[in-house]
Amino acid sequence: MSIIIKKIFLGTAAFVTVALSACEKMVEVDPPINEIKSEVAFSSDKLAANALSGMYTGLAQSSTQTIYLSLYNSLFADDLIYNGLNESSNDAYNNSYTTISLLQNNIFSDWYSTIYKANSIIEGLQKYKGTSDLVRKQLTAEAKFFRAYCYFNLVNTFGEVPLVLTTEVSISSLQPKETVDNIYKQIIIDLTAAKSDLLLDYSASSNTGNASNKRLGVNHYVATALLARTYLFTGDYAAAEKNASEVIAATNLYSLIPSGNMATGVWVKDNLESIWQMSSPIAPTNQYTDEAGAFLPFSGTEPQFDIRKTFRDLFISADLRGQKWMVSYGSGTSLKVLPYKYKYTSNATAVAAGVAESQTVLRLAEQYLIRAEARARIGVNLSGARDDMNMIRSRAKATESTTTVKSDLIDEILLENRKEFFCEQGYRWYNLKRTGQADLVLPTLKPAYRPAAKLLPLPTVAINANPNLKQNPDYR
Repeated sequence: MSIIIKKIFLGTAAFVTVALSACEKMVEVDPPINEIKSEVAFSSDKLAANALSGMYTGLAQSSTQTIYLSLYNSLFADDLIYNGLNESSNDAYNNSYTTISLLQNNIFSDWYSTIYKANSIIEGLQKYKGTSDLVRKQLTAEAKFFRAYCYFNLVNTFGEVPLVLTTEVSISSLQPKETVDNIYKQIIIDLTAAKSDLLLDYSASSNTGNASNKRLGVNHYVATALLARTYLFTGDYAAAEKNASEVIAATNLYSLIPSGNMATGVWVKDNLESIWQMSSPIAPTNQYTDEAGAFLPFSGTEPQFDIRKTFRDLFISADLRGQKWMVSYGSGTSLKVLPYKYKYTSNATAVAAGVAESQTVLRLAEQYLIRAEARARIGVNLSGARDDMNMIRSRAKATESTTTVKSDLIDEILLENRKEFFCEQGYRWYNLKRTGQADLVLPTLKPAYRPAAKLLPLPTVAINANPNLKQNPDYR
């Protein structure tokens, strides 16, 4: 009987090796990466780049990045109704997760797995001098970006978590939670360093094959885009506006996909609106996304999801997002409307359509709405804020705003954000919490909702492994 070995990350310190066979036994606990392995891994530019490429692949293959980030976060919020029987999806939809729920385990471990790899790369490049200065600088910057990206998602999912910046198990295995403010400070430190050291195009990234037009790697503007979002979330609106403006000004690399191509153009590989995309979790050459398979039913099966009618009614009939990014199944009382941003659930269907899709993590439309909100909250350039929002409305064929009142404009921008990014990368859930709206909106829709549900419980296995790690409030 063949045995496949797979490493699964538990907690914040250790990997457990699992043998996947008919009986799926846990067979051993690996020690930390030893010095001999690290010395070899960073003994040349090529080998070091391979290590970083493995970090990209690991994240692209994680269920959290490819499915849960959009699916669970849409269920946590108010975009979707769930009609299926999956326990974790039901917990997410009802915000009824507890410490014995399963959904938080993979989310927690997937983000920390990538953080562990990023820390290993940063430490290895510093300790071993087998790489050239230019490669060391580039790879370190990419690893810091990844660490920041994972912590951004962790802090917006779990709140306070251990801030692990080392692979040293004697330290990381006993780390208590860090404050949200300090985690954001580290995210900004990492993104600022990455922004400074990454190239302006995509040619140097270890994940692009030295092709300057591919969007699977990270560059200066990828770090800048996530920095703009981070500053918005931390209330530094001047810095959010500045960084978003820098991305928007890079017209040699980025532009909004025009209205006529909105149906598929925003989601195809290497399109001009995409800032950072994720490769297929199965093979880089595949042309479909797991995210499409998560939302859309397989042939002959009933849809499990339905976009809330109250949300659909917010779109005017001419809005292309309602026309092109949603799809109907059934009719009358059995009508279900599903997210239809990604349209292909198999390689065969994508190839037949002549379309290659990639999961888009960061795109230019967000930068316009970040700058719009930042400008509106600062209150000095309200016309500029309105113009930025109208760029997105105009592209969608929605009615342009003429609002001149600051508070009304902020509300319109937040609504536009919801319309543009529904069922995408956790935008609605994160923003409901950031703006203090979760406790106002969700109780009327979900009887089981309680304020503590804004944060997931930490996995019990992580708490049991670390005596200094305490559970989130109101979870037992």
